[in-house]
Formats: sequence, structure tokens, C-alpha cells
Amino acid sequence: MKPQWQNLDQSLMRTAITIAIALFSATMAQGQSATRYVVSGHQLKLSFFNSTNPDCSSRGRSEIRLIRAPEHGRVSFRQTADFPSSRSQCHQRRVPGTAFYYQSQRGFAGTDYVEAEVIFPSGGFGRYSYAINVVP
Repeated sequence: MKPQWQNLDQSLMRTAITIAIALFSATMAQGQSATRYVVSGHQLKLSFFNSTNPDCSSRGRSEIRLIRAPEHGRVSFRQTADFPSSRSQCHQRRVPGTAFYYQSQRGFAGTDYVEAEVIFPSGGFGRYSYAINVVP
């Protein structure tokens, strides 16, 4: 028969492992990564960030922070209207938001990287990473 303190240690270890898995899962859910392709010198829309209410009206602007700038190009952000991907009933109309673009240096061919954090007016947070394959 095991002493009670050993059962307690096993219980604490299981709890610690459960918490670690939950934290890891939550962290992974916040981040998104994608690979995109673009012809050298051409502009590519990486994403469109918006926050909408159930009636498709805007909740306000998202705060976008560039975490990793591209080494072989530049990024730009534009306030615009586009089709959102977050609410199915809003897919039929454009809503206000911020478009995120990448453009490589002329003549560059290879892979570039961009990473941004987005804080949404709703209080949501996301980290978005892009590997951009630039072809001649």
C-alpha cells in the first residue's frame, strides 16, 4: 500500500499536466500561420481584420502590431471594406476593417516572413505568421 503523500504527488502531477496541456492548447489556438505565394514585385493581400456585431455593423478598428517585419519587402495596412470571414450572415456584404498587404522588393525571389499581433475591439487577440514564397 502506498503512503498518502505519494497519491497526493500523483494527483498533483496529473493536475499540473492537465493545466500545461490546456495552456499549450490555448496558446496554439491564438496563433495562425499560413504560407502564401506571390510574383516578385506584386502586392499580396495577406489578410483582412475586422470585428462585427451580429447585425454586421462594425465594432470598431482592430489594433495591428507588426512583430516581425519582412526582410525583402514591405507591408502596408489600409482601412477598407471587404467580406468578413468571421460571421456567416455577413458574407454577402462588405464590412469596414483593415487589410494587411505584402509586397516584395523588385527582383527578389525566395521566402520572406511576416508576423503580426491583432487586438480586436471585442477583446480578442490573435498572432498571425506568414511565410511568403516570392517567385520570379
